Amino acid sequence: KKRRCPSLAQRRAANIRERKRMLNLNEAFDVLRRRVPTFKYERRLSRIETLRLAMGYISFMTQIL
Repeated sequence: KKRRCPSLAQRRAANIRERKRMLNLNEAFDVLRRRVPTFKYERRLSRIETLRLAMGYISFMTQIL
């Protein structure tokens, strides 16, 4: 089966949707970074570091309940 090339308008619309998706994802990670306790002098955590730290923090908080 041969795939059609998307029109310029379709490509632009897809780019806008992807940009919005990434902005939402980045905002969600920023919120998560603010919720998980870290040392203030450390560099900004990567996404995977943020997720791993959040998992550990959730486990810790679950154990002390």
